[in-house]
Amino acid sequence: MHISTVTLPEMKLAGLPLAGPLSVLETDMPEIWKAFLEREQELGETNGFRYGVSLQESAGVHIECVAAEVADLNNLPPGMIGIRIPARRYAMLTHRGPMARAQATYVTGFAAIEQLGMAHDTDAWRLERYDRRYTPTVHDVTRTDNAYDILIPLYG
Repeated sequence: MHISTVTLPEMKLAGLPLAGPLSVLETDMPEIWKAFLEREQELGETNGFRYGVSLQESAGVHIECVAAEVADLNNLPPGMIGIRIPARRYAMLTHRGPMARAQATYVTGFAAIEQLGMAHDTDAWRLERYDRRYTPTVHDVTRTDNAYDILIPLYG
């Protein structure tokens, strides 16, 4: 597995949130993706990337957001939230293949990050970055050419 470090500038993301235990996220996340993709044009011009943002986990409740980068957070469409992601450094790895193997990519990636001596900032937001290689609810989850980037926030 190849892991690189990238520093991303500040980003302004706008999208649709979802909160609940993992069982709710697994069941309802496809509907949030569908709703977001249907409404994405309401955001105006975007850079073509879509993001899954893990905002919080507390007492078994997870808050996630499906979003795209926007220039301005002042005029959000109804029901969408704005997120300002500060500039920061990430370990970047790419999941490739069927989505059923995505969890294994995470496990392997976190182990590799630790072996490389990188320190995961567990208080910062983890990102998944989607592009034409794979879009949830659009592409078949079993495709062998699915790919998306996983951005793990690092200290320092």
